[in-house]
Amino acid sequence: MAILAAEFRIKNKGTFDLKGLYEYLHLWVVEEGYASSSDPKFPEVFHSQHEFGKGLKEHIIWWRLEKIPNNSTYYKYEIDLDWRTVAIRDVETVYQGKKLKLANGELQIYVYARIVPDYRETWSKHWLLKYFNALYWKVIMKSNLEKHKLELYREAYRLQETIKDYWKLMPGTEEPEHEGGFWPQEGIGE
Repeated sequence: MAILAAEFRIKNKGTFDLKGLYEYLHLWVVEEGYASSSDPKFPEVFHSQHEFGKGLKEHIIWWRLEKIPNNSTYYKYEIDLDWRTVAIRDVETVYQGKKLKLANGELQIYVYARIVPDYRETWSKHWLLKYFNALYWKVIMKSNLEKHKLELYREAYRLQETIKDYWKLMPGTEEPEHEGGFWPQEGIGE
């Protein structure tokens, strides 16, 4: 039985570097210990690309990440990343004299972070311990479970911050600056 620690959606509509974001998050996953650096073991369980008329594409990507925190024998962290792009079109832009190939469209990333107690099922399959499993993690180990839940929650929101920081740093995605600020000027005009 998995316990949800965090759930959110990140959405970007406009021009962005899809391949760069994919590689950037791949590095984050490896650095955080959810996967090894060798690609054959990377936990991407589904990748689909559909092409429509006029150069439009749709991508669906599922990553199923798992990590055992601090070599725990009882807890396991799971993070699901579900990518979906809609109406993606390849575009070229020039940034600081260099031609960049970017994607224009909409990207949504859904993130679900769960903690799995007794992931090895040593308690739930034991003839005597299975009767005490719920009591063990709901009463006796409640503070430890809450500590792990908070740690996974923070990790998930660090992932969200990483994605948003990447979009801020990426050329071609800056918001246009408006003259006079966001709010209209009050008073009598000239």
